[in-house]
Parts: sequence; structure tokens; C-alpha cells
Amino acid sequence: TFDGGLPAYYGEGEFYVVKSDTVNIQGRFRGTTWTGGLAATNGIAVGGPFLNDHVIIVGSLEDGAVRVDGIPIEVFPSEYSLPDGLANISYTAEGTVVDEATMTWRKHVVRMSLPFGVQLEVFRWTNYVDVRLSMARQPGQDGACSNFDGNVTDDTTEAVLSRTGFWVPDDELLFERRLPASWTETETKMLEDCPDSRRTRARTECAHDVSGLRGAIFTVEMRLCMLDICYGDVAHALQTAEKLGYVERPMSQ
Repeated sequence: TFDGGLPAYYGEGEFYVVKSDTVNIQGRFRGTTWTGGLAATNGIAVGGPFLNDHVIIVGSLEDGAVRVDGIPIEVFPSEYSLPDGLANISYTAEGTVVDEATMTWRKHVVRMSLPFGVQLEVFRWTNYVDVRLSMARQPGQDGACSNFDGNVTDDTTEAVLSRTGFWVPDDELLFERRLPASWTETETKMLEDCPDSRRTRARTECAHDVSGLRGAIFTVEMRLCMLDICYGDVAHALQTAEKLGYVERPMSQ
């Protein structure tokens, strides 16, 4: 996080990466075969008042083209600008990777130069993305990248979700559609291994967050929420899945 924290999100869905009065960046977290179904970042959506409500969506290579206001950017490499020079977007094979394990992979990098000095790089891999974000603190800021208050202790997954809610509400969603949630064997095992005291607390907190849901979707989303509370202070999904022996790190893309 901007404050130096290392929260983790294992459940699927759309979450706030940055939620503020000006800048809105949302992340789609989705399970992959390489992570035993545990969530990795699958896409990024950028919008809000600082973009005059334009929306930029970048997903994995499996998700198709980069989109600006629903219009695909299909040419690679290419350059694109929002009206009046509001933002510049480049789509190239150039960039310093976020994860050294991907150094030998062919790169597809979306680099955004946005208002207020926001700089965003998205590395598109087959079924997930890596993200690098640089920005100044914004009014009312919170989200997975923290509230930028200089206090790392309030950057835990549990603390962030208690402030922002578990998912982005429908009326604030920047993505064109909501991801259908699913549940895997790996997630079942991890939830079973969650310490009793933490699982009880997670059940109480998550029951409030998903109280408006019914039936099977309630069951899945309840479990996904509990998973984030149970393991939000543990290493990222791939490392955890490897430790549990469910997956092996991919060698190439």
C-alpha cells in the first residue's frame, strides 16, 4: 500500500483500489488455475471526476481489448489520448515488470498518464494483470492501496473492507459487468483451516456485508468475504497456494 502495508484479497469480485472524491480506481479480483482458484488481479477500471467521468478498462489478455468509454484499443503498439489532452495512454511492449518471475515473458503494457499526476502501469498477462500505481494523496482516499494516512496499522484487509464495504456497489461499478462469483476446493480448505476465533469474527462481519443477498449467491459471497478476513494479512494468492501445495508457479506465458 502507499503506507507500506501488505494486505491480500483472496475472494473474487470488484473492489476499490482507490476510492476518493476525485480519483476512482477499481480492481477485479478473480481466481486462476495457477493459484488454485485464489484471486489474482484480473482487471483495472479507472474513472471518476478527475477524468470527467471517462472510463478506462484494462483486463488480462484473455479478456480482449483495452477499452476507453467502451471503445476497444486493438492496435499493438499504439497511443491514445482522451479529449482535450485530459489523459495519455500508451500500449507497448516496454516497461519494468512488477514481479521478477515475469521478466522473460512477452510484455503487453498499458501506461496511463492521468490528471493530478496519477501514473498507472498495467502489465497484461494471459489471465491476470500486474499493476504499478503512483499518485498524490486525494481527498477522502481509501481502498486496497490504503487511506494514505501514513499509518500502516489501518491498512489490513479487514480494516479497509470495514471502511469501504466488501464490493463496489452496482451504482458505482466502472466495469461493464459484474463478475459472477465462484468457490473452489482450495478456498474450502483454507476456510476450514482458518482459526476458530478469526472465523467467528469473519462470519459476524461478513453477515452484515452480504445481508442483502439471498440463496446460493449469499453462500458464495459470504464465504469469499470470510476468506478475505481470515487471510487478508497473509502473503499474496500464488505464494499461499504454492505453500498449500495446490499449484506450481508457471514458467512462461
